[in-house]
Amino acid sequence: SNQPFVVQTLIFCSWLAYLFGEYEIASSAISSRNEVEKNSIKKIEMHGMVPFIDCLVYLASSVKRKQNNSASELSEKLEEMKKLVSYSPRNNQHRMLLIEAEVAYLKNDFDVAMEKYDAAIIAAELIGYRHEQAVCNEKAGDFFMSQGNMIRATSHYSCAIDLYRQWGAQAKVDHLCKHVPL
Repeated sequence: SNQPFVVQTLIFCSWLAYLFGEYEIASSAISSRNEVEKNSIKKIEMHGMVPFIDCLVYLASSVKRKQNNSASELSEKLEEMKKLVSYSPRNNQHRMLLIEAEVAYLKNDFDVAMEKYDAAIIAAELIGYRHEQAVCNEKAGDFFMSQGNMIRATSHYSCAIDLYRQWGAQAKVDHLCKHVPL
C-alpha cells in the first residue's frame, strides 16, 4: 500500500510546519502520522529526524502555551533521542543539545539554555548540517528575544538567515525577514 508514502509526507509536513512556526499544524501532522503508524509493521525513522522533529514540536507548543502538557509524548521521544545519540553521536548530538536547550528554556533555566544553544550550533556546524545549524540559531534568537537581549537575538537571527540562504531555503529566509525584527 502507500502507507510509507503517507508517513513520509506527514513527517515532511510536520517539519515544514515547525520551520514556519505553525505548531498546531505540525502537531496535527504528528498525530495523523501516529495514527497511520499504529497499523504499520515498521516505523519510518529517517535517520533520527522523526523523534527530533517530534520533540521540537512538543516543546514549541509548550513554550507557546507556557505550559508542558505534552510531557508523556516528550518523555518517550527524549528516550528515543538518547538512544540515537548513543548509537550515532555525530549525527544526533547537536539535535539533542538543541532539545536540551529548549527544555531548559521551558523550565526557565536560562544559563543552561544559553550554554546548550551555543553547543548545538557548534556541533551542527562541525558536521556540516547547515540547515539544522540554521534552526539552532533561529531558536537561540527566539530565546534571546524573549530575554530582551536584542544584540544576541539579532546576531543569531542573522546567522540563521545566512545559513538558510546558503541551504537554498529562500521561503524560510523571506519568512524570517518578515517575522523577525532585525
